[in-house]
Amino acid sequence: MKNTGVPIKELYACGGLPQKNKMLMQIYSDVTNKRINISASPQTPALGAAMFAAVAAGKEKGGYNDIFEAAKNMAKLKEEHYEPIKENVEAYRKLYNEYKKLHDYFGRGENNVMKILKNIKSEVSK
Repeated sequence: MKNTGVPIKELYACGGLPQKNKMLMQIYSDVTNKRINISASPQTPALGAAMFAAVAAGKEKGGYNDIFEAAKNMAKLKEEHYEPIKENVEAYRKLYNEYKKLHDYFGRGENNVMKILKNIKSEVSK
């Protein structure tokens, strides 16, 4: 998205994983170099459905005029959030650069090292 000109300032995580795995959320923050906010609801999909139902009902029947108004009133974030750790961001950036090289080396057909290794295995197994 960033490459198409859509700015991404921060991320929002919902569901069970952000509630249960703090280490993974910190890794995501470090890898993306973005703040990650956590939904207060462990059942965010159900909450989203309820928000759209409230919009469908409309203000006259106790609902909301639009999804933005419903979200403002019904959806909450936890105080807890994750900020990227500078040292980790740099380490993941370096690792990703190496991963891209390996991907291109092994995955783009520019060499046949995997085919050679498979043939060696077959020859040795005889």
